[in-house]
Amino acid sequence: MKKLVFVSLLACLFLILGSAQSAEKTTVNLMIDADILRSPNETQEYEAEQLLSAMFNEINGRHAVATIFTCQDVLRAYPRLKITRIGNTPGFELAMSGNHSIEKLSNESYKTQKKILEDSKEWTEASKYCGINEITANGFMPSSFDQNEDTYKVLDGLGIQYDAGYLAGRIYAPGHQEDTWPYEVRGHNFYAVPISTYDLSGELVPLQDRYFNDSGLNSSQWYDALTGKFEEAQDSDQPVVIVLTSSVSGSGSYLDALKEFLDFALSNEASFV
Repeated sequence: MKKLVFVSLLACLFLILGSAQSAEKTTVNLMIDADILRSPNETQEYEAEQLLSAMFNEINGRHAVATIFTCQDVLRAYPRLKITRIGNTPGFELAMSGNHSIEKLSNESYKTQKKILEDSKEWTEASKYCGINEITANGFMPSSFDQNEDTYKVLDGLGIQYDAGYLAGRIYAPGHQEDTWPYEVRGHNFYAVPISTYDLSGELVPLQDRYFNDSGLNSSQWYDALTGKFEEAQDSDQPVVIVLTSSVSGSGSYLDALKEFLDFALSNEASFV
């Protein structure tokens, strides 16, 4: 069966199309949306850093890996060494978002989008130890999955290799409604990476903690969705692609749900990529 497989190399996520039989291990991809309040004060900056650190420590402590998507607001506020340390951790990747976490790129002109995303790429790639490592922002995830054709043109011009602004069965390129593995977007130079969706009471919802939290669903329901999707993926040869928001899963019961899911997935021989 043909599928796309994630491979992490030098903190970059590469997408490789190959032929393979159903894998024994279920592929899990964790995407962390590092967010922060607009115009935060010093205390709020520190709190945002602690939330991201808590998630990083739990994932890294279990020898799992993740991709950290950073918007410009985060990179301006967080102590640069914190982001740099994460980006220099083997298996972890820094990727880019837009200007801030409530942004609607589709409301902006091509020229404005180009400026926003050029700046985001520059800010992300500056999060490095000079003379020790280099960071290339190969990936992009728009806030609220909001983007348009102008966004795609900008991504092509920036050499972005994959776009995580898609939802399996809900937001997809023409002809790819059923795809759950990454696929090439016709007419562009990048791959679409569909975030997993889950059937919740007959509705296909994104496997995103912010969606569950904003919908008034508790952490137990979130954990049930994570494990339910994992079990579904085991039976259907799908990846499990999850979006974790630092302001949601960085503390409290949602952080507990993340810990429990990591332990559950590892006990079931998940392959984190």
